[in-house]
Amino acid sequence: MNIILIGYRGSGKTTVGRQLAEQLSKTFIDVDDEICRRFGGRTIADIWQKDGECAYRDVECDVAADLCARDDHVIGLGGGTLGESAARRAVDSADAVRIYLKCDAATLLKRLSADKRSGATRPNLTKLGGGIEEIESMLAARQPTYEAVADVVLDVSRMPPQRVVEELLQQCR
Repeated sequence: MNIILIGYRGSGKTTVGRQLAEQLSKTFIDVDDEICRRFGGRTIADIWQKDGECAYRDVECDVAADLCARDDHVIGLGGGTLGESAARRAVDSADAVRIYLKCDAATLLKRLSADKRSGATRPNLTKLGGGIEEIESMLAARQPTYEAVADVVLDVSRMPPQRVVEELLQQCR
């Protein structure tokens, strides 16, 4: 059985996913990383700029389907993966526990601002420019889907990654 981590960028899917996979002796794979690999190692921002969001999302659907068909993995979805109907169907039909790492907008902004790599490799998602207004707007749009798909919702706003992993280990065993 897979464990699929859902959430907005900065919620901890990659950090928690790697630690959780190690604790469970599973393989961790990140949807965004796999998409970038399929585009020759380019960044998400570069893919969006040169190929467009639609090309990115098409590959994202293929990646989500491929990864969800595997067994015994911890999979970190991209923040927008569930916005694509083909990807959502793959996630919904996977033999998996789907966990939404819920995080408030202020905490997400703090985490994203502290991650210099994120700003350099990921595009803004709206014309709002990537700040708190963009995060709040995107969360309002995405959160209902995150919650509808999730088997487990864990508010990670005030939890360090190791504590999140401990909580998830209790729920996954």
